[in-house]
Amino acid sequence: MKPSSELDESVARALQAADRAKLPRPAALLSLATGLGTLAGRLTNSGRLPFSKLDGAPQRWRDVLLHYGELEGATLWLYEDAPADAAPQEPAWSSVFPVWLAGAAGAATLIHVCAGAATAPTASGGLRAGTLALVRDHLNLSGGTPLLGLGASRLGAQFPDQTRTHDAHLRRQAAALCAQLGLEARECVAACTLGPTLETPAERAAWAALGAQVSAQRLIEPLHAAAHAGLGVLAVAPVIAEGGEELDLAKLAARASALAPAIDDLLVSLVRAARVEAFERSREGRREA
Repeated sequence: MKPSSELDESVARALQAADRAKLPRPAALLSLATGLGTLAGRLTNSGRLPFSKLDGAPQRWRDVLLHYGELEGATLWLYEDAPADAAPQEPAWSSVFPVWLAGAAGAATLIHVCAGAATAPTASGGLRAGTLALVRDHLNLSGGTPLLGLGASRLGAQFPDQTRTHDAHLRRQAAALCAQLGLEARECVAACTLGPTLETPAERAAWAALGAQVSAQRLIEPLHAAAHAGLGVLAVAPVIAEGGEELDLAKLAARASALAPAIDDLLVSLVRAARVEAFERSREGRREA
């Protein structure tokens, strides 16, 4: 048996600490880089736990709160993004440690929300501000990956398959729910960029030429971690910058805030639909038996 990695050992220690703290095992993990919105307040049987209470959690997560509870009968873990800068000695996997922790705790799904920027002007068919980009595929243009140094890990394959990272069924559900809620949504290819600088016009044009309709910073980290840990992903990138427009941070922040209620409604509806579907499958199984 191959030796475990530092990641495996950190996850094992954190999971033991979570069990001691009676943290419920999640069905899904929600990584909300645009902010928690009202979701944490809509949980029942809820609580929150700082990652500092989980032995083994990397230093960069120590001041981040892990929210947990039930939504529409499903047990969820929620958190906002950790600070982008890691301590110099921390490995690449530390940036998305909660993805592996949730996978080890039993989660099957990661829903990740992060701000997006359209790569092409609206006059050329580019996404309009306010559109929810539902990521169906991605290009890693960040120059990095959180999978560095995980050759000895038992938590996933050394070369994880990315062809099934994006959960097509969940994405179709999200698209249908957006239509019901009156939200504009499009399935897209995402250019995963490093940041934290805003994109240049030439960069956007290049990414559009490569086939990406939206760009999102630090998106590759949760995608690669989920592929390694075996979680299906729904990545949602609310478009806050249109292609070709002059970028203004205050305007972008205002657009992100304006989209928050719609994202909350979508996520609640998505969890409800998933629970109803699971119940229907269970009922059909009982009938067949």
